[in-house]
Amino acid sequence: MELGTFGVILKFAMEIEQEVITFYGSANGEVKDQKLLDQFQDLQKRGQKRIKTLERIRRENVTEMILEPIIGLDSENYKLSTERSSRAEEKDLQELAVSIEKTLQEFYTHAAAKLDFLIEVAYSFELLAEANENAIERLS
Repeated sequence: MELGTFGVILKFAMEIEQEVITFYGSANGEVKDQKLLDQFQDLQKRGQKRIKTLERIRRENVTEMILEPIIGLDSENYKLSTERSSRAEEKDLQELAVSIEKTLQEFYTHAAAKLDFLIEVAYSFELLAEANENAIERLS
């Protein structure tokens, strides 16, 4: 699906953040390693904060939602892979988490570039991408 407006981009961002919250929440029950469990819990909380941030961005920029068309951002490129086998080991969950964080980083980086006409929004998305980069480093 083409993410052709600011409003659609924000809606998509909130949807994938909700997927991430769900993934980390369900993975918490499968992880025994305390360090990895702490990381997953932190990332789940981060997702909840991000949804609030995205809602704030939408509220503050509601008038810009319909003004500028956006071309070249497709949701298919940022589909999250959260599926895992029933016998997934911690290493598998950790690798899946790294993959999720990389996908989020790519989405926020590309979206920031497309939303450069909204300086504050682009900056917020760059910060979100940076946080994903930090999470990748911690998980690796």
